[in-house]
Amino acid sequence: MTPSTPAPRPVPSTAPAGSPPLIDPRGLPASCRTGEDVRIHAERLAIGEGVRIRAGTTIVGDEVVIGDGTVIGPDCDLRAATLHLGAGSELGARVRVLVAERFAVGGAARIAADAEVLCRDFTAGRMFYFGDGARVGYGGTTTSTALVRIGDRVTIGQHSVLNANHEISVGDGVGTGSYLAIWTHGYHFGHGPLNGTRPAYAPVRIARDVWLGYHVTVLPGATIGEDTVVAAGSVVTAPLPAGVLAGGVPARVKKPLDLRAVTADRARQAVLAVLDVWRTELAWKGCPVERPEQPGGDAATLTVSLADGSHRTRVVLLDQGDPWPRTPPPGEALAVLTVEDRPGPPPDQEAVTLFELRSGRLRGGTSPVVEDLRDQLRRHAMPCGDDRCFTSIEPEAFARLRRAAA
Repeated sequence: MTPSTPAPRPVPSTAPAGSPPLIDPRGLPASCRTGEDVRIHAERLAIGEGVRIRAGTTIVGDEVVIGDGTVIGPDCDLRAATLHLGAGSELGARVRVLVAERFAVGGAARIAADAEVLCRDFTAGRMFYFGDGARVGYGGTTTSTALVRIGDRVTIGQHSVLNANHEISVGDGVGTGSYLAIWTHGYHFGHGPLNGTRPAYAPVRIARDVWLGYHVTVLPGATIGEDTVVAAGSVVTAPLPAGVLAGGVPARVKKPLDLRAVTADRARQAVLAVLDVWRTELAWKGCPVERPEQPGGDAATLTVSLADGSHRTRVVLLDQGDPWPRTPPPGEALAVLTVEDRPGPPPDQEAVTLFELRSGRLRGGTSPVVEDLRDQLRRHAMPCGDDRCFTSIEPEAFARLRRAAA
């Protein structure tokens, strides 16, 4: 995605000398929608197609780049010398960003309502999730060492604290429960160097594919090796090795984890179990599901529609070596799931979608049914696709109540 760059149209501004100029919203791309009282101050501005900036939002930066389909606000306040929001990202209500140098998130990032970021420099990769009320801040995060580096497909739970007085580095695929706390500094006036102790100032590094449970605390200088799981309520005070289960206060290694690819049969059974759960959820959402009897050895198949009968989709789980299913008839889509990557060209029809579960690759078209399946796979740790945020079909029992006061 290369956002188009409108020629900024200057308007009368009371901004102090040296501040980026105010941009006239009429100079934005025609497909960009802005609500009331939106203010954009930028020296260099590039905004993609289909961007929505909701009412009461302020954006300030020397360089501002907003990717296609990004949704911001309402009532956000985003300020950084360089501000980059990847395509398809979503920022909830009242998000606050004040970053002295670069604030950049990759495509399909979701920063939930009331999140705040205050530091020198912040970068996160694709499919970054920062939960409701999460914070980068809580003291000392305007220092020269206040840096945050986050990889792809990282989830930081609701009401978490990243105290980036020193650098916090988080690898790809890390997930956390709510109320995570990462501290890179701590001191108390009664315990200082003149009393034989010293304040704690040190970076924190978390390697790829780590899981940090609910209310885990990570203290200055701690490192956590890849694939390690830290149990809920633990306090990490020292380095933890890769591939272990750790827990306690302070956190200690409980046992090694045996992480290896399962057999094809176990993988198939795991996916079938997810489809079974999905079938139950579809019934709750009022979506008709047809499940024909399958002779032994044939691919598992569901046919799903929305409650109104639209978006009829045949969902097929293929084993390795199974032939490709027949082309869907007019009015029907096809969603194919495979554990391993499928050789050959990607689907060339909008009505065909291919989920490759081991690699997390997603190819082909989309629909509400496809996105609901994608979200169900995410909930079972099999995320596919990283070019858009996850969405799901809302149960009618909730939707009707939401509509009543709209």
